[in-house]
Amino acid sequence: MHEKFILCSGCGKKYPLTKKIFRCEKCGGSLEIIFDYSKLKKVVSNLDSRDFNHARYTEFYPVKNIISLKEGGTPLLRSKNIEKTLSLGFELYFKYEAENPTGSFKDRGSSVEISKALEFKAEKVVCPSTGNMGASVAAYSGIANLECVVFVPKDTIATKIQQIMDYGGKVFRVKGNYGYAAELAMKAFKEHNAYLLGDYLYRREGTKSVGFELAEEIDADYVFCPVGNGTLISAVWKAYKEFKALGLVKKTPRLVGVQASGCSPVVKAWETGEEIKPVNGKTVAVAIECGNPLDGKRALISIKESNGFAVSVNDKEIIKAMQLLDRKEALLSEPAGAASFAGLLKTKDQVEKGSKVVCLITGHGLKTLKAQQQKIKNISSKDLKAIF
Repeated sequence: MHEKFILCSGCGKKYPLTKKIFRCEKCGGSLEIIFDYSKLKKVVSNLDSRDFNHARYTEFYPVKNIISLKEGGTPLLRSKNIEKTLSLGFELYFKYEAENPTGSFKDRGSSVEISKALEFKAEKVVCPSTGNMGASVAAYSGIANLECVVFVPKDTIATKIQQIMDYGGKVFRVKGNYGYAAELAMKAFKEHNAYLLGDYLYRREGTKSVGFELAEEIDADYVFCPVGNGTLISAVWKAYKEFKALGLVKKTPRLVGVQASGCSPVVKAWETGEEIKPVNGKTVAVAIECGNPLDGKRALISIKESNGFAVSVNDKEIIKAMQLLDRKEALLSEPAGAASFAGLLKTKDQVEKGSKVVCLITGHGLKTLKAQQQKIKNISSKDLKAIF
């Protein structure tokens, strides 16, 4: 292990690694694990000899023994049709995170979070979730023999609730949005000794493996990321910075943060230059419906440092992007997962010709499918002639 201390990005206060903490006690700011990169550099020279998955980067995680379901190693796929059909003028790739064990990128963070929970000798974990994270932590809690409680907003999709329960998680619907679910989870941690999971420092460290894989797979010029709490885009940026600090990559991409216009506090802050203001938003992309993003400030910093930009897309644009992925690329995506591609479609004229562009497709479409049996006709053999 090569960590040095825990640092608050808001006020600069440092905490020891042994402290069980998730937000700064002084200012409430977002916390980060700081590593000793001089020591880390000495032990990561043999990456090429390892399997290409999340566990490949074990030294970059602040845990002694990592719990894994062989997450990561997701495919990076070049567009089969859309790139040519739209005459984009640049190479288009999709990082298909739907192939993780529970169907979303959340498994990368859960691997590290649950491993850390065991190090802290937790017996019960609690997590606020719009669905995907809850399913992921329930799965990893199950193999770690931890009791798992998940608080979900009132509009959480039934399919995702069922997935959480199937993995053994105990689900409770709160009378409010994701922000209220997060408040209750924090209260359970402080007052009832439940170990807190969510978009905090240890999840960000696990989510870094998305960026590590991209750095090894492609010399990307742009990476489009859906933004909810902001943990994914800030994790990807930290991964690139760490690889650059160790001399493992020379160039870093421009990061583009994409939010649904119905809930876009990060994009609004980017456009106005002001601080993030919480909103009570609503969007079909429920997985990124975070009106008061926990890592919103880090998301803005990541976009700025990478010379990227932020954009919002409406629900119609998200659905259109999702349908294009489904029908032209055979990539089933949930609405939040397709938001990155919707952002690219909206800003494609801002992308330099000849570039290599990656869209992170963060969750599987099967998580949000709704049966449409009423639109399907029953047929018999006499109907074949009319059909064909």
